[in-house]
Amino acid sequence: MSQGKHKQLLSPQQPFEEILELVQPMITSILLKCHIYKDFAYYRHIAAIAVWKAYQKANPSNGQFSAYIYTTVKGEILKELSKNKQFQDNVTFLADDKLNRIRCQREQINRLEACLLVETIMGNLNELDRKILQLYYLEGYTYDEIAKELHLSVAAVKKRRTRLMCKLRSHYRQ
Repeated sequence: MSQGKHKQLLSPQQPFEEILELVQPMITSILLKCHIYKDFAYYRHIAAIAVWKAYQKANPSNGQFSAYIYTTVKGEILKELSKNKQFQDNVTFLADDKLNRIRCQREQINRLEACLLVETIMGNLNELDRKILQLYYLEGYTYDEIAKELHLSVAAVKKRRTRLMCKLRSHYRQ
């Protein structure tokens, strides 16, 4: 509701856009009273929806229209705050030390397994095949760059890498 010398009564007969504009100071006041200092735009959106609900359900038996808007908006804000609090209470974030330790241990085991697998694979390849895989997958070389580096044609590099990948997939598929 506007404050100061331009104080204006709200009426459900006014256009919704006008009511929404007039209650912006009220919404700001509610947000500050509820100690909302971040996600301000999100809670303003919740408040605007609450104003719409109050506008739709406006009834003289609900009392003064501005008071009805106030209680509806504050109720919706508090309900949303409560939902967010419940979510935070029920969800354990990865920042938790135990979860981080477990995740790190799993990553280390997975890295160790991957390293052993790569070592096994590379040990079973000839030097040229190892070099092609290293340049292509580890160093990000293009086919042209690999061909120049290894003094091969681009077609030979492509063909060799394709055959090598098919061989590896069939051999290590489990």
